[in-house]
Amino acid sequence: MHIHILGICGTFMGGVAQLAIATGHKVTGCDANVYPPMSDQLRAAGVELIEGFDLSQLALQPDVFVIGNAISRGNPLLEAVLDKGLPYISGPQWLAEQVLHGRWVLGVAGTHGKTTTASMLAWILEDANMQPGFLIGGVPLNFGVSARLGETPFFVIEADEYDTAFCDKRSKFVHYRPRTVVLNNLEFDHADIFADLGAIETQFHHLVRTLPASGLIVSNAAEASLERVLQRGCWTPVERFNTPAGYRVTGDDASGELILHGADGEIGRAIWQLSGEHNRANACAALIAARHVGVPLDKGLEALPASATSNGGWRSVVKWRASRSTTILPTIRRLLPRPSPVCGARSARPAFWRCLNRAPTQ
Repeated sequence: MHIHILGICGTFMGGVAQLAIATGHKVTGCDANVYPPMSDQLRAAGVELIEGFDLSQLALQPDVFVIGNAISRGNPLLEAVLDKGLPYISGPQWLAEQVLHGRWVLGVAGTHGKTTTASMLAWILEDANMQPGFLIGGVPLNFGVSARLGETPFFVIEADEYDTAFCDKRSKFVHYRPRTVVLNNLEFDHADIFADLGAIETQFHHLVRTLPASGLIVSNAAEASLERVLQRGCWTPVERFNTPAGYRVTGDDASGELILHGADGEIGRAIWQLSGEHNRANACAALIAARHVGVPLDKGLEALPASATSNGGWRSVVKWRASRSTTILPTIRRLLPRPSPVCGARSARPAFWRCLNRAPTQ
């Protein structure tokens, strides 16, 4: 099959392109801006890239046009596809039909921490010789690519709540039909498409509805929004973390110590290079999800220190967004020294701390 992808240089659509190449399809694609690092990954994979949306691309005569969610009505190439009645499909739907069908999908959902947690989860499975496929919204440095087909039924995907395409306003993750899903957190985000937090909770419940009774939901017990989602109806076993009654991870940022606890006490310890309560929560979720596919908790914990290897482990690109204050600010408060009482009048540090103290943390 020859597919032509509109909006190919986004992290998700670029990953779809790499997976399509790996499954034997011919892939071409276009975008408004074609530049590294995604352009380098795609060209290395054998994808022909075209800059812009010129109508001459119709002459490629692909079997189907795959439309990224960055492509809106009014785009000249999309309008031509619609006018001529040419076959098209959204990226998430194509992925579900051509790659994910029949596989054990492990989805990582949440307002933040998806890339980090999905990277951890993929690495834990890799360390256990499970050779998973994955599609992640960043480049885990242990793998060097954002997407891989894998050698086994297991497939880890960053399950994004943003909408699917111009023609499908459901969240992307409803297409993936995971058997294991992490619900990491849920806060108001994407104000361009969601009216309020309740609207996002509805989409998360749509995801919950797609899981089988033999699956597993790994949910953050500290998030009231996720509890509301599950209270709407749940037909799948739930394993909660971030609770004294269940699994949780504590640690020390200075030493890098990581301690995994269960309901019956301490399970194990490790030393890693990340810091912050949010990253410890990410690790806990990844460990529980990996256990569902056969990786014992202690074995998964042993994989986490691989972040200390020379290539940087599974750490991926850092993303700063205003909505991330609930995870970023607690770490900043611990790492930065308090302003000295003898700071000069022109120092910005006291004002910086006043802003931190006013910022929301939950």
